[in-house]
Amino acid sequence: MQDYLNIVVTGEIDSGKTTLIGRFLYDMGSLSQGVIEEIEDVCRRLGNGFEFAYILDSLEEERRNQLTIDTTQVFCKTKKGKRFIFIDVPGHQELLMNMLCGSSYADIAILTIDVRKSIEKQTKRHMFILKFLGVEQVIIAVNKMDLVGFDETVYERAKERIAAFFKKIQIKPKYFIPISANQGENLVKRSKKMDWYKGLSLAEGLNSCRRLQASGSFRLPIQDIYYLHKEKVAIGRIISGRIKKGDKVTVLPINRECRIDTIKIFNKNYSAAKCPQGIGLVLDDMSDLKRGQVICKPQLPEVTREISARIFCTHSLNRKGPLRFNCATQDVAVRIKQVNGVWDTLGAQPRPKEEALKKNNLSEVIIVSRKPVTVEKFSGSSGLGRFVLKNNKEICAVGIIP
Repeated sequence: MQDYLNIVVTGEIDSGKTTLIGRFLYDMGSLSQGVIEEIEDVCRRLGNGFEFAYILDSLEEERRNQLTIDTTQVFCKTKKGKRFIFIDVPGHQELLMNMLCGSSYADIAILTIDVRKSIEKQTKRHMFILKFLGVEQVIIAVNKMDLVGFDETVYERAKERIAAFFKKIQIKPKYFIPISANQGENLVKRSKKMDWYKGLSLAEGLNSCRRLQASGSFRLPIQDIYYLHKEKVAIGRIISGRIKKGDKVTVLPINRECRIDTIKIFNKNYSAAKCPQGIGLVLDDMSDLKRGQVICKPQLPEVTREISARIFCTHSLNRKGPLRFNCATQDVAVRIKQVNGVWDTLGAQPRPKEEALKKNNLSEVIIVSRKPVTVEKFSGSSGLGRFVLKNNKEICAVGIIP
């Protein structure tokens, strides 16, 4: 999905974020007639008018309870050919894990805020997590302007409150946009009902944003070593960059320089390959190659035994206990050497550096591995910059290397 702009949409329950995505897709002409007819049928059966939120809330339970209970990804292509992936994440406390997983792939965050309300705890948590993950492009969609008569004064007061909060947490929003998601005002086209607003529509704002640049360097974590017709082949999926026959590469962490002799895809030989293809490689030196190594060129990632990372605990874990570090195809024994900071996402407040890291804690840590690992900084696109920690084969934390 290298050509798509990844957009996470977040906000409080009833802030209208799911309606925003549904209406945006509808106005962009990204929905088939079959989907529209299905939603109309569901609305009739439930005794409701047409609900744009139902476009995303595909589970019957979600429709009945008016809640988004899982992370949903939907695709949208503009008339100018720009392509988006909208990541709709839950707004309620019990599903912060879903929200984190969605946000960790985001180029842009859209925060929907009800113009009539102040910034609530859940919004503060979401913004804290986005800041923690390094999502820098944030668009504030001040929603439900239709419920205040599209009044400029009400919008300006809300904007002032929101801006003060963002200044406090040191995030500079890219745009503030007054919208009515339900009526489609300022989504795809600039609203005539808010002619006092001289800024961009949401679509124009998104078009002006940049996509996080994936590393142009070639990366292939070795998944396995196969023997095909008595020939040794390194199997894996390209996570960035491209390769061609004859290229010189380096195998990490053993730091061996080799040359590409053969590129195989579905047992046929090719002259070149690129991300995200699954391929087989035959190098001019295949000795000692194994799962977990990474074939790279030209700029090389870091090989280290000490990793500075940010983690989100999905279960409580003992910081002094043994853990497994899984990054791409690497699986290495590690321990947490040092805890530099702990925050509880339920309150987004600093906590004491406790011996045990608890469920829902966000932490800055230093991890030490038993053997060298191949990693690089996470930029929203690096497969060597995100990882999970396991305890007795159970995932206890997900993390990134900032």
